[in-house]
Amino acid sequence: MAEPLHRSSDVPDFDVYPANPPDPERLLPEQASRTALEERASQVGTAIGKVVVMVRRTQGRFSESGSTATDRITGLTDTAKTKASDLADMAKTKTQELTDLAKNKTQELIDLAKNKTQEWSEMAASRADELRQTAAERAADLRSQVRTRYYRTRLRANAVQRDYPLQLILAGGAAGFLLGVGLRIWRTNREY
Repeated sequence: MAEPLHRSSDVPDFDVYPANPPDPERLLPEQASRTALEERASQVGTAIGKVVVMVRRTQGRFSESGSTATDRITGLTDTAKTKASDLADMAKTKTQELTDLAKNKTQELIDLAKNKTQEWSEMAASRADELRQTAAERAADLRSQVRTRYYRTRLRANAVQRDYPLQLILAGGAAGFLLGVGLRIWRTNREY
């Protein structure tokens, strides 16, 4: 038993070439022995013959209606001239409108840029004033703190001087002695 042929949607059931070559049995004997060049020349000749027939028929029609055709052509020419004039006027109008629109948009953008620049400069100036004021306040606070600490340190030094005068003198002498020893060591190391 013969197996059925497998059919798939991937395989088309139609001829993919535009035209099958002519069957040699159906051709006339002189056509079967033609070369490709002769075949192409025959096709070109047939096409030229059809064009000649169409031109002759058209000439006959024009000769019958010669004056009507001239009137129609004149009318079409006048219509074309008015249409061209209308289109030129419309183009001028549209060009002027687009130019005006572009000028307006440009002016709007310039005004917007000026406004934004002014806003930003005002905002920067106010921010600079705020920073200057904050810095002045901070400097005043620091000045106040330094004065307060200096005053407290001076009071504490006076209290220590008053309460411990002897210990203060001994501490100053010890500091002087240690400073002298340190300088002596430094000088000796420096000579070598």
